[in-house]
Amino acid sequence: GENDALWVTGTIGDAGAGLAIAQGAPGPDALLQRYRRPVPRLAEGRVLSRIAHAMMDVSDGLLIDAMRMGDASGLAVILDLAAIPLSHDVRTHVGDHRDARLTAATAGDDYELLFAMPANTIPPVAATRLGRFARGAGLKLYDGDEAIPLPASLGFQH
Repeated sequence: GENDALWVTGTIGDAGAGLAIAQGAPGPDALLQRYRRPVPRLAEGRVLSRIAHAMMDVSDGLLIDAMRMGDASGLAVILDLAAIPLSHDVRTHVGDHRDARLTAATAGDDYELLFAMPANTIPPVAATRLGRFARGAGLKLYDGDEAIPLPASLGFQH
């Protein structure tokens, strides 16, 4: 609902970096495995299904899936790029700058859970708060306090 917080389990971007490695780029095996063998968040999903206002997996890219959740809810999504959780492997291999975060947020295949909960509620699973829902439509992207333009592609379009 309006003013709900937007959360995600795990880390974002590992599978996207792993895909590049699968296609021949150098990189750590751990990222390749995150692409080849994603681990579904079944236990977290069972717990969250009883309390989350909305929930979906991140399959096509964090940005496009967040926008889809907002659209389905009839609300705008305000997302902080700086809050996106990157793994140690991604930060070491790709970096921890705006472009690296945008790449991670649009890559997809993470299969982490994206969910909405009341803003004053801490989820009972390990998760990172990414932003919030607000009156309106579409996706508004920030990097900390700075509003930034949306990338040309938000993720995989079917």
